[in-house]
Amino acid sequence: MKRGSRCLQASLLALGFVALSDGFSMASKLPTSRRTFEPFAALRAGTEGGGKRKQITIKELQEKMLKSPSKYSAMGTEPSRKKKATRRTRRRVESPKQQYLYASQRSAKQQAVAPAKKDIGKEEGENENENETVFTVDTRNPLLQAKEFGMVPATQHCDPLVDGLKPRLVGQIRISEEAGSGSFAYLVEKPAGWSILGSQASKSKKTTAKGTVTDTEESMPAVQEQRRRKTKTQVKLVDEDGNIDILEYSEEDILALLTPEELEEMKEDLGTDFQAPARSKRLAADLIMPPKDDDPDSSVRSHIKDEHRDLDEETLSNLRRIEGRKQRASEIATFAEAARPSVITWLKDVKAGEGVPIRGGNFWTAIAGACEVDDSGLVLLCPKANTESIFVEYAEYVTVVGNGGHLVPRSKVNRNAASSSNDVIKFEIVSKVRKGRGDDAIQTVRVLIPDKTSTCSSIVELCQKQFQDGIRGDPAGNPFDRRARRRLIHCESMSVSSLVFDETCEVETDMFPDDIAVLADRRNHLEYTTGSFLGRASLQQNEMTNAYREVNGAADGFPGWTVDRYDKWLLVQHDPKEPRGPLPSIHDGNTLGIYYIESSPDRSSMGASTNARARLLEGKPAPEFFPIVENGVKYVVNLDRDLSTGIFLDQRPQRAWLSRNCCVDTQLLNCFAHTGAFSVAAASTGASTVSIDLSKKWLDRLSTHLEANDIEFDERHDAIYGDCFDWLSRLAKRGEKYDIVILDPPSSSVGGRKKKRWSIKNDMDELVALAANLVKKGGLLWTTTNSASTHPIKFARLCQKGLDDAGIENAKLERIQPMPADFQTIGPQPVTNLVWRIP
Repeated sequence: MKRGSRCLQASLLALGFVALSDGFSMASKLPTSRRTFEPFAALRAGTEGGGKRKQITIKELQEKMLKSPSKYSAMGTEPSRKKKATRRTRRRVESPKQQYLYASQRSAKQQAVAPAKKDIGKEEGENENENETVFTVDTRNPLLQAKEFGMVPATQHCDPLVDGLKPRLVGQIRISEEAGSGSFAYLVEKPAGWSILGSQASKSKKTTAKGTVTDTEESMPAVQEQRRRKTKTQVKLVDEDGNIDILEYSEEDILALLTPEELEEMKEDLGTDFQAPARSKRLAADLIMPPKDDDPDSSVRSHIKDEHRDLDEETLSNLRRIEGRKQRASEIATFAEAARPSVITWLKDVKAGEGVPIRGGNFWTAIAGACEVDDSGLVLLCPKANTESIFVEYAEYVTVVGNGGHLVPRSKVNRNAASSSNDVIKFEIVSKVRKGRGDDAIQTVRVLIPDKTSTCSSIVELCQKQFQDGIRGDPAGNPFDRRARRRLIHCESMSVSSLVFDETCEVETDMFPDDIAVLADRRNHLEYTTGSFLGRASLQQNEMTNAYREVNGAADGFPGWTVDRYDKWLLVQHDPKEPRGPLPSIHDGNTLGIYYIESSPDRSSMGASTNARARLLEGKPAPEFFPIVENGVKYVVNLDRDLSTGIFLDQRPQRAWLSRNCCVDTQLLNCFAHTGAFSVAAASTGASTVSIDLSKKWLDRLSTHLEANDIEFDERHDAIYGDCFDWLSRLAKRGEKYDIVILDPPSSSVGGRKKKRWSIKNDMDELVALAANLVKKGGLLWTTTNSASTHPIKFARLCQKGLDDAGIENAKLERIQPMPADFQTIGPQPVTNLVWRIP
């Protein structure tokens, strides 16, 4: 190395690493907003403010020092001045003398009851168990409970309900004489799950070299370390002529100047606080992988492989899988960037296809109708500069009222939006559903708001005041008891007029979305007509999915009668204590046969040891194993061998999330995997998977699923037969980490090597504690239960206890995933899906 470079390096090290050795931050003791130093100074007196200022880089500084090294000399640092506090700055004290609370806060604080933990608990009808921890659940204020788990109800948005369903341009109106984008406003029919700008997902994720990570990783030490290194520090350099250069550099810039030997010395000095820059290296996995012909190091790997020549091929294959996972491992979780679909982006593409290009992004605003992500139906899109040129004659909304009595708290936004007189606003009951629903009666209501700009959010408080109940599925009422995947509001019709031209546009949608239609379409006293799907029309027409539930028992008005579609065949489960129900699609030309089984439609009993089997009731028999399609991914099912077909249809939204958000660098651990359906959904995006299940019979079906999707069952995928408790401990000892760990255990069972009895209420916390340490920083832990007796808040507390036992702090309950629309229920949903973000 040249002497000038060594001089520069020494100067930079003297400058930067004085602070690096004390926390590895050059400005750790100074305010972040004033990281300005003056370490290099020559002839400072009299030149402080008289020289010219210029911003330079380290490379430019190196060239200057090599050219004129005498102009610069290291003189130390000068502390920055503290920013003077403004008069309006509130003084912070550790123990304030008085705490101010609003009335609503005082009421909420009085109602909130801390969870009471008992050493030994017993529920009614159950035997005492000394290992059981019982929590008393306060359900009076679920929003406070959500805050306790770190969940934000306002972020609980649904994904698109049906893959492939896109918006429709249904009307436009001229509002300006100017040519181009600002001349028209558009009426678009928006599906639920689409946003106006599509920025929700992109704002919540940051792109990394391998994919994206979420903003919740702001608090992660590894991410903070990376961002701190990239933080630019400014240094003032004054030469002998009084010229001032502003040098900007980060810690990464300085580390790049060091040799490997110097990095090792620094690591010894700073200990575990120091993390060297990532460097490419070959892991042990490469040494036992089959050699490549064009690899110069193939002889080395062949030599290592020769050391394992006594091992059988299966053991060697397992070693490759294990080492392959280590090779792909990273400290921070990696997911694909699945941006939420945007109505504006879609509209821009449509108009470009018509030869009328328009602007996109923030040029537009949604001023009426389905403006929020969860809402569906008509939305009025208008250029921001021309919103005063359009008038909403009326807007008509359809909503489902009946949320278990859970109301959305009043807010200033709602009060202002609902300021119209109730004498002007009209309510019409479309349908009422009460029979057999107990205290979960629901009614579909049409709300007409005339002569006023309104949105779907406008009618929430109006309906709550009118009917004394909330909007079904609204997370702002109760995020733990969501009885639909979104708040069920649909903008059905709208009329708008131009205030510049004599034009009016009036539009009405053709049909309700499935999740509203399943509750509103109650024609002919619940008697089906040929081809009527009672709210499953979009699923019937969806080419990407041909497996779903057509009739869901009592919730559809037919107790003890469920009908599932598997491509061309129907599987009927019937409780013989109840009368038989209808087969709505038997004569629609899309059904070849019907299988029938007398059994209780209990998801937890599927696959149990019993002699009950489905038998062909009518039509042609199905192949022994045949593929069905769900969200574009194939799964192989069987209808007449076991109680379980090989896939649980009520988990379709979770598999859809995996197929949208995983990527080639994502690693998934699927515990209690059954046939590995979750693994297949992730593998369809290129993710690597590990599936664990006690039953070899069921897990052997995983390879069949993968083969149906042309996915090779190679080193990227592993199937482990055994007890999940044992294997979670083994994987932890190996130091394995995963981006997503899924826990979907049965409610209760007896299994494993010790034939130990398992139950959710006794063992879920231990299971979570074992699994949580296998999740990468920023990764996800999925916890699921189908125990109807376990309240969602109680289940969340069990999971939280497991996280605490694992020593994981600040884990957040990020999402509660309700069941799909074709599995609508009476009362709370029978399956609870909680998604935790691990910091």
